[in-house]
Amino acid sequence: MRYTYIIALAIFSLTLGACKKFLEVQPKGVLIPEKTGDYEGLLNSPTMNNTFSISQLSFADDVYNPFDQLNQTAAANCYYWRPVITISETSNPEIWGPGYRAIYDANVIINRVMESQGGTEAQKLSIKGEALVVRAHCYLEMLAVFAKVYNPATAATDPGLPLVNNLDVTDQVPGRSTLKETFDYILNDVLTAIPSLPATNVNRYRVTSYVAYALLSRIYLYMGDFPNALKYTELVLKGPHSLLDYTTYTNKNQIPVYDLNPEVLWQRGSGGGSAVNMLYSDDLKGYFNSTDIRYSFLVTSVPRGVLRSSLPGRYTYGIGFPEMYLTKAELLARDGKTSDAMVLVNMLRKKRIKPASYTDQTAATPEEALLKVLAERRRELAFSGIRWFDMKRLDREGRIPEVKRINATTAEVEASLPPHSPNYTFEIPIRVLNFNPGMQRNH
Repeated sequence: MRYTYIIALAIFSLTLGACKKFLEVQPKGVLIPEKTGDYEGLLNSPTMNNTFSISQLSFADDVYNPFDQLNQTAAANCYYWRPVITISETSNPEIWGPGYRAIYDANVIINRVMESQGGTEAQKLSIKGEALVVRAHCYLEMLAVFAKVYNPATAATDPGLPLVNNLDVTDQVPGRSTLKETFDYILNDVLTAIPSLPATNVNRYRVTSYVAYALLSRIYLYMGDFPNALKYTELVLKGPHSLLDYTTYTNKNQIPVYDLNPEVLWQRGSGGGSAVNMLYSDDLKGYFNSTDIRYSFLVTSVPRGVLRSSLPGRYTYGIGFPEMYLTKAELLARDGKTSDAMVLVNMLRKKRIKPASYTDQTAATPEEALLKVLAERRRELAFSGIRWFDMKRLDREGRIPEVKRINATTAEVEASLPPHSPNYTFEIPIRVLNFNPGMQRNH
């Protein structure tokens, strides 16, 4: 009996059982497609489209969640920044399990589609390119949880993630690559994919060349590589798009559904749960006032607080053009281009603030501009799934104050996340460590 390759945790263990010996060619009950169209079908599957784990919202300072402190669910452990998210040794671990499951499906495409029947060479390359981008995105999501924030001075020795690129489940599980190796790997995936990707695709869940540029923008921003982040952000913004003008809608139901929303570049769903009905933290509420249409469109007030609501259609945790404009504004401010940064901020705000109350924002220095960009980013991208990325990268610069979980009823501080806390990095799941006792730990 072999327990190798349990890195994906319950990719197969929940269906095959931990005590079943894996077949050498493919896992029992898992079909490897033969036709090119079947591989494209995999790209449309929930596994490949619902790649966002909703628990990641619970890390952020955007959310308030009045858990009983005895609660040991994954959501509560995320909310209180406890080192281990999934304490069960038998359950599919939150974030890690679905992430590596999606990576397995991506690997099926990457390794086999070029040998498939019925498609052209260009079609096969495009499908493979999409899978490379999805794989890179899954690794990036997990890096933000299970690895330290990228620091060029220590990335060559900081542990990253195990890099899985084959389909043979009898192979020995790889050890954790360094953080630099992991980022080099995902960057190579995206850069390799770009030449074969289409400029448009059948829907917003599917990958285009502009999606790849946007993912590179996000990766490089997280790494602190600002020149490359700006390079790819500008490439994204050359693509066809438009920003919605909220001032032209009398209510949010007039806004196009996310699937047709021109602001959505790449739509990502969640396999379970939603941001809808999550409570705004007091800190996040402080960023809004009654003149901000985003607040009136996207909140519901109830006796226990302010709940997140949604624009029409299925909620998205992907990448949108507002994020790209705010990324460009941030990079301009960091480069000392104060006025240019504020032009972009005001362009967006003019479409979000009630006209009778609108005035342009100004900044006298690059630092003031940067602070205003980051505040606007907080407002615009709330509950989008990007805040934890921002907290980790900004904490690297000392820009995130201590975050506290305060019980609204008792005023008790139930947990805190100080600057540079080791709890910005969560432990490798217990189930993974049990099967792979030699794997390097975070804590």
